[in-house]
Amino acid sequence: MLSDKLRKLLTILLFSAMTVSVFAADTSALVKKQLTAAEDAMDEDDIETAYKKVNGALQMMNDETTPSLRSSVISEAKLIYQQKLEGLLEKYDGSALSDIKIMLEKYPDVKNTKIEKLLGQIDENQKLAAENQRKAELAASEAAAQKRHNEEQKSLQKQTDAIEKQNEALSKQNEAITKQAASNAELAESMKTQAEELAKSNENSEKNLKAIQEGFAGMQDSMSDQAEALKESSKAQAKSTTIMVISIVGIAVLILIIVLVVIVIARRSMKQQAERQEQYMQAFRLIAENTSNTNRIMLGGVTDLYGGHSEPLKLAGASTWAPAQALPDVTFTPEDEEELKQLAVKCEDIGTQIDQVTNRKNNSKNVSELVYKLSMQLGLSQGNAMLNFCASMIYDAGFLGVNPDLWTAETLTDEQKEEMHNHVNIAEKYLDFVPKKYWEVFDDASKKHHENMDGSGYPNGLKGDEIPQIARLIRVAETYVAMSSRRNYRQAMDKETAIEKLREQPEFYDTTVVDVLDQIV
Repeated sequence: MLSDKLRKLLTILLFSAMTVSVFAADTSALVKKQLTAAEDAMDEDDIETAYKKVNGALQMMNDETTPSLRSSVISEAKLIYQQKLEGLLEKYDGSALSDIKIMLEKYPDVKNTKIEKLLGQIDENQKLAAENQRKAELAASEAAAQKRHNEEQKSLQKQTDAIEKQNEALSKQNEAITKQAASNAELAESMKTQAEELAKSNENSEKNLKAIQEGFAGMQDSMSDQAEALKESSKAQAKSTTIMVISIVGIAVLILIIVLVVIVIARRSMKQQAERQEQYMQAFRLIAENTSNTNRIMLGGVTDLYGGHSEPLKLAGASTWAPAQALPDVTFTPEDEEELKQLAVKCEDIGTQIDQVTNRKNNSKNVSELVYKLSMQLGLSQGNAMLNFCASMIYDAGFLGVNPDLWTAETLTDEQKEEMHNHVNIAEKYLDFVPKKYWEVFDDASKKHHENMDGSGYPNGLKGDEIPQIARLIRVAETYVAMSSRRNYRQAMDKETAIEKLREQPEFYDTTVVDVLDQIV
């Protein structure tokens, strides 16, 4: 009985082993088939098919897959993934990139340094594309705002013209009212004179009447009826004259009242018009002020191109920092300043590339802004400070020609360190866009920013005043930015600690520049 059970158990185990063996053999065959299909597709430059086939091979592999077959699949996958990522680097596809990242997480053996670098480049390109799109949208928004502003100015100009015309019409109306008031006053005076003359005439008539009565007293009886009639006539005439005088005086008073009312109304209208005009002028000044602020935002607040310092800048005290020493052969005209603005845009693009290669986020921007502020505080002119700003944005341009693999290496050999140091000698090939009249400043910035005050720096071992101003500024600014930035191997220093570190090394850093740095940060 026990022997039968043992026999059945052995039979089942043997059958299972054979099944597993057959299944493993079939799986290995399928893996080889997928691998072969992937290799054939690569020979035909069909990357998509090769990518699908090698993924199929990866997914079919199991614990039974032989090491040699697994190694072949992994090697082929690395090659195909690199080709796939290089294609995505030229033509980005978000869903394809996401699929690759998922597969690399699932099969980490496929990932190598080249693949990681390609992934990093794709991510950086997307960040740069997003930033460029943001800048384009910002430029479009600013253009729309400028257009609205221009339309508002045109509308305000039309309103101002209408106000001026209305003021002219009101002025003419006031002149007419004034003339009419003068005319009415003359008429009233004339009517008053006529009334006085009429009163005198009535008085003379009464005197004549009395003389007639006395002269013909003897004839009173015979002429009584006529005298009575004449007396009645005189009374009626006097009454009529009185009524006329009262009417004339009343009319004159009414005219004066009308004139006064018209003058009051005119003055009130002029006052209201002046208030409305003042409101328009306030609105105009507000729009002009907003326009000025908008232009400052568009041009950037760092370089202060409008020269709007609240206090005059002072010299640091050293004769070598006098403004005339900065760039004696260049006089900065408005055209030069506009040229520098355009040059700054190009330098900013190259500075961004340098920061991407060196993996130092915003380093070019931070160093150039600090150099600009130092230049202004040291008493250099606006043009020279702006020129230093541009040059210090691309002072490390030579790093664009250094082997990219050196940035990911954990340690460097002496030869590799020498290649790193050589970046100061190859920078000039990236500065061909710089105008000839500014070349000296850019050349000094890129070649001599590692010179030390005691002559221990490179490449020429310059010391003291032999080192150009721009190089000394960058030497201090670059070190301060590095100290105050967080690194993988240390925390960022606070301002006081960083300044103290710089003061402790006068053999490296210009103490005058360090003192000014302490004042502005």
